[in-house]
Amino acid sequence: MEEETAPGLHKIISKLVAKENLSEIETRYSMDLILSGKANEAAIASFLISLGTKGETPQELGAVLQSIKNNAIAITPKVSGSLIDTCGTGGDRIRSFNISTAAAIIACASGCNVAKHGNKSASGICGSADFLEYVGMNLDTSPKSVQESIENVGVGFLYASKFHPALLRIASTRKTIGVRTAFNLVGPLSNPCTNLTGQLIGVSESPLVDIISAAVKATGSSNVMIVHSYDGFDELSNTCLNSISWVLNGEVRRFAVHPKDVGMSVAKSEDLLVCSREESVKHTLLAIYGLADSAREDIAVLNAAAALVVGDKAVDLSEGIQIARQSIKEGKARKKLYELIKRCGDLDKLRSAENKLLPS
Repeated sequence: MEEETAPGLHKIISKLVAKENLSEIETRYSMDLILSGKANEAAIASFLISLGTKGETPQELGAVLQSIKNNAIAITPKVSGSLIDTCGTGGDRIRSFNISTAAAIIACASGCNVAKHGNKSASGICGSADFLEYVGMNLDTSPKSVQESIENVGVGFLYASKFHPALLRIASTRKTIGVRTAFNLVGPLSNPCTNLTGQLIGVSESPLVDIISAAVKATGSSNVMIVHSYDGFDELSNTCLNSISWVLNGEVRRFAVHPKDVGMSVAKSEDLLVCSREESVKHTLLAIYGLADSAREDIAVLNAAAALVVGDKAVDLSEGIQIARQSIKEGKARKKLYELIKRCGDLDKLRSAENKLLPS
């Protein structure tokens, strides 16, 4: 394996150490070696750390993203209208409840088809897979069944570990490295659905808004909204001003949104925090069921509204907020979660979670 890796990847690593940018071909070649299992742990770690230390260019990130997608198990759900995803990079170290998953369920209940891509949490308390598994989702659901769920229920969960088997080969190396790499940056963008029409991507650091936007544009993707709150949430927040970059039709639109701009009260970040996985599950369920306090409902609704804009179900955030609130109020979001778990999991586990965590 050393002999296979040395002629190509080691030479490329030397370029990175010298702070030289890679071409798209060099980046793809490196990623193909890594994801096919032809590179050893030391070479993988050196490549990722050297790339991150140099600073990833949009072209490099675009090539990494394309390689990940090429090695994924792809599905193409047959749906009419939009098909979107809501996902965050994580890494914000803010222990909030699972806002992106609540937003995905609410958006689906409001008329969007949703292919929710996610994983278990690496840095926080409760990732989307952690929440869904707790309430009964079978994370081992086959890709075919996930596709059928999207086609029949309007929502499915694409568990990253299930759909990206090539990434499992380097999981231990990434864990050993222990720092952010290119995989963390483009992971949320690597949804295996081939026919997505839009994405809402949250990032945890302000510079990443421009970096991810440029990477998205470099890949030719369109209708991707990248968001970041000024106080560090990797999603839109009702606590402060938010930065938004919307890649649409080859152009990048930049703007900022404050909660007051869309008629919301300004919350305190501590009003959105949780201390345990169970507490996160509890408040995520409360938001979906219309039982949350105003601060938590607002942040879930705000992100659902952005998903509805990306999904062409609302002309702007204000209209999206109204639609999302109505879906919660009418019990559509709660019903949608039930339908998802019934098809791809165990309803008894959902009822058990309700009985344990929700007010009687």
